[in-house]
Amino acid sequence: MAFHHVAVASKDVKKSHKFYTEVMGFTLKKVVKRQTPEGGWTKHIFYDTGDGELFAIWDLRGIEGVVVEAGQWQGGMGGGLPYWINHIAFACGDIGGLEERKQRWLDHGYNVAEVKHEFIHSIYTRDPDGTLVEWTFDTQPLTEADEQEAVKLLADDTPAQVPDYESVNHRSPYFAVRLELEKRDAELAAAGSSAEINQR
Repeated sequence: MAFHHVAVASKDVKKSHKFYTEVMGFTLKKVVKRQTPEGGWTKHIFYDTGDGELFAIWDLRGIEGVVVEAGQWQGGMGGGLPYWINHIAFACGDIGGLEERKQRWLDHGYNVAEVKHEFIHSIYTRDPDGTLVEWTFDTQPLTEADEQEAVKLLADDTPAQVPDYESVNHRSPYFAVRLELEKRDAELAAAGSSAEINQR
């Protein structure tokens, strides 16, 4: 059974929307705007990932106990865990699809980590909220032997002896430019908010 959608919270919906449409290449499909039982309201924003399955972000407004200020935000999938634990992986078909998406990320100013796992080949970057995003494809099919080994390993609580995967890091030549533009946009937005408050 396939996923219908995966959803994560966003602290800056404009940045997230730009990332998931321009950088990831997803298409905005639907926005649902509703009040919440806690007294605030939300926008649930859905994107088509390219194969009919959906990815969504939450725009959270005025919900008691929910902090979305930049200085107090721990990332869309944080919770105190290392950044690489919780992540979202999207399928890209094959090595050609992976290379195309890697170049797209680099062209948009995002650094990319590339890892060849046991049965998948992946690239990673982080969205504007710090959520780790992955493009991946299978390099070999999973077999009955893999399933049998999985049952054994699930019950095996001895420490792992195999070292972690090696990562190849690809640096975007536009990374510093992107950060500078985002900083400028944030300053302009803050100045606009201050001007609006002063006019009241």
